[in-house]
Amino acid sequence: MTVTAMLGGWWLWTAVCILAVGQRAWAKMDLPSDLKTYNPPGFYVLHSDVPRPMLQQIWLRMNFAAGAYQRRLHEIFGGSVNAKQPFYIFKNYSEYYAAGGWPGSAGEFRVGYSGQRLMAMAGQKITHQVWHIIQHEGFHQFTFAFLGRMLPPWANEGTAEYFGEGLFTGNSFVTGWIPPYREKLIKWEIKHHKFLSIHKMRLMPYSQWNDVLMGTNYDEAWSMIYFLAWANHQKYAAPFIRYLRLFQQGVSSSLAWARVFGTNDADFEKLWKKYWLSLPPNATAELYARVQTQTLTNYLVRAWSLHQKFKTAGDFLHAAAAGTLKQYVLPNRYWLPPSLLSRALAQAPHVGTWTFTPTRIPRLICTMPNGTRIIGIFHASRHWVGRVYVRVVRAVHHTSGPGDAEMNAAIKALKAKADLDTVAQ
Repeated sequence: MTVTAMLGGWWLWTAVCILAVGQRAWAKMDLPSDLKTYNPPGFYVLHSDVPRPMLQQIWLRMNFAAGAYQRRLHEIFGGSVNAKQPFYIFKNYSEYYAAGGWPGSAGEFRVGYSGQRLMAMAGQKITHQVWHIIQHEGFHQFTFAFLGRMLPPWANEGTAEYFGEGLFTGNSFVTGWIPPYREKLIKWEIKHHKFLSIHKMRLMPYSQWNDVLMGTNYDEAWSMIYFLAWANHQKYAAPFIRYLRLFQQGVSSSLAWARVFGTNDADFEKLWKKYWLSLPPNATAELYARVQTQTLTNYLVRAWSLHQKFKTAGDFLHAAAAGTLKQYVLPNRYWLPPSLLSRALAQAPHVGTWTFTPTRIPRLICTMPNGTRIIGIFHASRHWVGRVYVRVVRAVHHTSGPGDAEMNAAIKALKAKADLDTVAQ
């Protein structure tokens, strides 16, 4: 009997992974008559009926995300994905469901008899939640293209969630963010014993995962991946990579784990819980401020290259909010989606106060409540946009608290990684 996999969907805020048997898992696609195929540069062949600006936005963001998938998987397993991946984007639910979309979902990755595909329902506006779904499912697609199979459920779904939380700045895709609401939720779920034991979680098969489809499972898997990536100055990152390589070499997940981490899951669980419970509130606030600063700087550099100057950061932010900010329009390669600017403007008051440097070429500065300054820097000239990046100047009077040493080390590593992920257009 042939088994096909449907990985995707979204119930409340979680992605759904379903292993289905039979024809339902790979039903014939009933595609809209106005669906067009696009083969632009990058990682995807796009099939869509959404308006051009929305499609351009999806192509831009998902190519940065796919680049992040590619780099991470290459670091672990070597090799690369050379074939372009099929990506279907629909403008309404009726078309998405007619094409085989799982009921109740807004995006999915499917593997079937005829191949694989990534699908998403874009609607009139792509929300932050839908971006999370697309990025989550996109990682599943790349993993399958890399390995020809899926990772163990907890590692597969946890890592997909890790990329699902990734943030786009306009010229980079940044991972490592812990949303404050989710940080609080993880702590609450640990304190109130909502999670499975680590032993049960890592041994859970896909059949059991799909039978339950619990949001807490996704939380736990994501928190495990985050712990393995960043805890104790990234102490567990290299062992986790060894575990994944053993699994890919044909060693069972259970045996690979025992060889790398041992058989005492209780000790591992204590360390994992201690890490999360000791994190300070809003642990990755600096990373989030960096993302918003780099995003706004990407729009500032475009206005500056079009000869629109501002005396103060307030003038710049006011123009951006009023819709009078000069920007490139499609099909210019420097175009950026207005929705990305809108989200950054909405978040700007919550991350800090904003000023300019008194220099010929302005630098946008976000000063966080703790005194840390995030400086947005760009290189540009008339009708040319170069490198855009940020620098961090931390306040010297910051007093360390529980978990700060670990988080500061993680932020330093995240900063280095994000600098590598920043690509000049």
